[in-house]
Amino acid sequence: MGLGAAVPIGPVNVEIARRALRNGIAAGLALGCGAVTIDVFYAVVSSLILTPLIRIRAVQLGVGVPGIILLGYLGIGSLVAARKHLHGDPLAGQPQLVGTRAGYLTGLLMTLLNPMTLAFWFVAVPGRVALFKEEARHNLPMICVGVFIGTLGWVVCFAGLLAWAGRYRRNWWMAVADGIGGVVLLGFALAAAWSLASITFPPTG
Repeated sequence: MGLGAAVPIGPVNVEIARRALRNGIAAGLALGCGAVTIDVFYAVVSSLILTPLIRIRAVQLGVGVPGIILLGYLGIGSLVAARKHLHGDPLAGQPQLVGTRAGYLTGLLMTLLNPMTLAFWFVAVPGRVALFKEEARHNLPMICVGVFIGTLGWVVCFAGLLAWAGRYRRNWWMAVADGIGGVVLLGFALAAAWSLASITFPPTG
């Protein structure tokens, strides 16, 4: 379950890649650890409450709208960084002083407000956890440890690989990385907005 939550390419992995490439492994790990924290929290909740909360419209709106705003903000920031690279901004190629605390908080928010994460933990996972039936509470420590190891293992490997690649970064391919990251993040924001709109205003006829 930990690898299932962490490995698929989504907004969190895109942002880990950008930060690790630009600022090194600590920046990528900080954001990734925020995501790991929420994944473990969701693992606990989905193990104890085997109802698909994501289907409740109030939950969808409460998570979806702030999540869309956050993804849009990060996507636009990525495109601005790409533009600075392309225009030869001398500061664009330098590592940015981004605190690990701020990165951790960003990882928390991105994962907490990610509709795809909610769908994984409260729609896909309950079917697997339900196999434990009344033993779910007894297996909770094993579930939490497994999710922690799976998600953290992926974050360390992924951020480490991108940080190593970032040591050889060039201005032009940092612009490409930021540009692709920005487009992907905005794409996720638009997809989430479309999905939320279709749920809020279902077609009639």
